[in-house]
Amino acid sequence: MKALSPAGLKGSWSQVYAGQGPLLSWKIFERQNLTKGGDEVRVQLKFHRSTANSVVVVAPQTGEITGLWFKLPVTAPPYAEQKRFHFEDVTVGTYKLPGTLTIPNGKGPFPAVVLIHGSGPNDRDETVGANHPFADIAEGLSSRGIVVLRYDKRTYAYRTLDPQKTMVDEEVIQDGVAAVRLLRARRDVAQDRIFVLGHSLGAMLAPEIAKKAGQVAGIVMLAPPGRKLPQLLVEQARFLGQAPPGELTQIERDADELSAHKMPATQIFIGAPASYYYDLDARDEVAIARSLDVPILILHGSPDYQIIDEDIRHWQNGLKGDAKVQVDTLPGLDHLFIAGTGNPTPAEYYAPGHVDVAVIAAITSFIANAGGAPAPQAPPN
Repeated sequence: MKALSPAGLKGSWSQVYAGQGPLLSWKIFERQNLTKGGDEVRVQLKFHRSTANSVVVVAPQTGEITGLWFKLPVTAPPYAEQKRFHFEDVTVGTYKLPGTLTIPNGKGPFPAVVLIHGSGPNDRDETVGANHPFADIAEGLSSRGIVVLRYDKRTYAYRTLDPQKTMVDEEVIQDGVAAVRLLRARRDVAQDRIFVLGHSLGAMLAPEIAKKAGQVAGIVMLAPPGRKLPQLLVEQARFLGQAPPGELTQIERDADELSAHKMPATQIFIGAPASYYYDLDARDEVAIARSLDVPILILHGSPDYQIIDEDIRHWQNGLKGDAKVQVDTLPGLDHLFIAGTGNPTPAEYYAPGHVDVAVIAAITSFIANAGGAPAPQAPPN
């Protein structure tokens, strides 16, 4: 791996698996041939204190490692009441994406939430570094009487998808709509109490999913982008200061070209073709949100360097005067809504933590108040 030195690999390993004890054994449990990019190998790692998985992509002709992902086992957040809910495996949409329902024990029907991932190929837990924010949210809400559906993103479940043909509809919208419809078909879900909850890019697209799915009771938007994506990515690179000056200058030039729609549609800019950015630009999610006439909750963490105050103001200004819109900034919470200290950086995502209980409480209260239905159950003290 040219992008990661032996020292860097050792450091990443130590960050992710610190506290798991020595590695006792490993074994390959799944292989998948990728049409482009080599073979994907999934490896089970058995540590003294836990078992985790790693994903390795190997070039078939050279044997070089071209991709590497570490994943820690999911641990329950302290506010999850495991005895109050159970799990059910489901599949979502025409691509039959593997998913998990957390369902409160007891007599329904219950209010329900669909979780929509941020950018990139995310699993159902939206695993980032050592953290699993969607698993936290699901177990936290189901402890409080709310059904939650989370599923593997299409670009995660199918690594062979052609990025030139995978636009916003294929990556996010279609499966989000299918997930809402799956909930609507269940007897244990209150048909008039289904909500769409998106994080980051998923938050920005949540209004469109709600509109296309129809009859959604409300929307929760966790850290929604407001700036155009090329601008957002450039400002993140400036903030982090990790790109050499010459490389940053080139990124800025490419972003300007992309923003002016002068970049060839097939040219790649930070992991996606220009056509993908043009597809996003053609959507007015604020206008869609304004037209829905449903309650909307927007949450933002104050130290979040990926989504900043300017992004939130974009939504506040666009939805100004709508009494059904609630915007809250939660101090001390990063982009994953996990409490952190000091200046925020990507490294903090490798320190294990959990979505703050204030986020779970805010979402639960919003769902209880949206539409005037009976409040979800509160966990016992």
